[in-house]
Amino acid sequence: MDGSLAPAEQNEEESARLAAVRRYDILDTPPDGTFDTVARLAARLLNAPIATVSIVDKDRIWFKARHGIDAEQIDRYPGLCASVVLQDDTYVVTDAAKDPRTRAHPFVTGDLALRFYAAAPLVTSEGYRLGTVNVIDSEPREITTQDQQTLKDLAALVVDQLELRLAARRLVEQKEAEQRLGRALQENVLPPALDIVPGLDVAAYYRPMGEGLDISGDFYDLFRCRDGSWVAVVGDVCGKGIDAAITMVAIHHRLRALADASFTPSKVLGLLNDLIFRAGELETFCSLIYMQIRPARDAVEITFSSGGHPLPLIRRTDGSVEPVGSPGVIVGAFPNADLEDVEVILTPGDLMLAYTDGVIERRDVDLIEREQTLRSVLAKCTEDSASAVIADLEQAMFDEGMLKSPGPLQDDAAMLVLRANR
Repeated sequence: MDGSLAPAEQNEEESARLAAVRRYDILDTPPDGTFDTVARLAARLLNAPIATVSIVDKDRIWFKARHGIDAEQIDRYPGLCASVVLQDDTYVVTDAAKDPRTRAHPFVTGDLALRFYAAAPLVTSEGYRLGTVNVIDSEPREITTQDQQTLKDLAALVVDQLELRLAARRLVEQKEAEQRLGRALQENVLPPALDIVPGLDVAAYYRPMGEGLDISGDFYDLFRCRDGSWVAVVGDVCGKGIDAAITMVAIHHRLRALADASFTPSKVLGLLNDLIFRAGELETFCSLIYMQIRPARDAVEITFSSGGHPLPLIRRTDGSVEPVGSPGVIVGAFPNADLEDVEVILTPGDLMLAYTDGVIERRDVDLIEREQTLRSVLAKCTEDSASAVIADLEQAMFDEGMLKSPGPLQDDAAMLVLRANR
């Protein structure tokens, strides 16, 4: 036996190789059809009774796939596969009983009576040798150059699969990390609880596209300004995922800063438009409803401006529902934003609904029909609290009988209900 079969020394190179083995996360994984096929092909193409796909661990050789042998793993010392990972080329023993490298090996002298062994190392893109594709026979034999190339090709297939699965796993991990960051950003914007506004019953709804697993650019906010007024915002940042969430946070902070300057809603959206478009800082645009709220005796006064957003709906106590205002232009899309302020007075029992377009958008369903459905549901909520109205609207969004197209949202969705107290 030569020194290559001695127990692995934990030198720097071997430590790096073992780290690569861990990185590919292949050890002790369940049987896999792809690798099993490689082992069968190796046995068939080289006409050998035994073939394995092995991974060389610190103190063992673990078989990811095996053909013609029952063992799941063997000790690394002494181990033929441990020798293969010390070189880049194929490792061939044509007659193990005569070969000085192997003639004292227990596989040769023991019950297995190994005589022939040929293996190609599993070499990663970074040059780490993880293990082998190998064949074993109990009869001495020669091996052709073509057979050695076959082993190399099969080993390359195994590495391709490992690289592919590693890349897929990293992609999943990256997406999960982005989702965690996005959720943290979202939580930084969405108020954990809505503040109490004198004279108003308020409730909000937020749901990202999909099954609640993604992050979105939709948001709402409700906060008190220094002058004693209140501001409510419902917005929809163009895009999905982490970029939209980051942009949403930036817009949210700018809106809060502008709100304390006591500008009119149209002025706030105009300044925000300038910040986004002229500075080019955010490289995006958004639609917004910005509302200033001033509780008054027996009424609530709301002044709002819309920047390219679906118009809010006002439901009166008699059940009538109507949109108010004009859509305006998307914030950040054009150098000059033509925006206007609209005044609304809510008397006791009246409510105002601001929402993002994801509430009414569905594939293959007419948008006008969807908006009419929204109005119809809202008209029936004359005695409901704000939270009950939100619940009714959510149910309508996913009720097959009403919407004709249930299932996952096609876009993010957010709603804010402001109901004047009786």
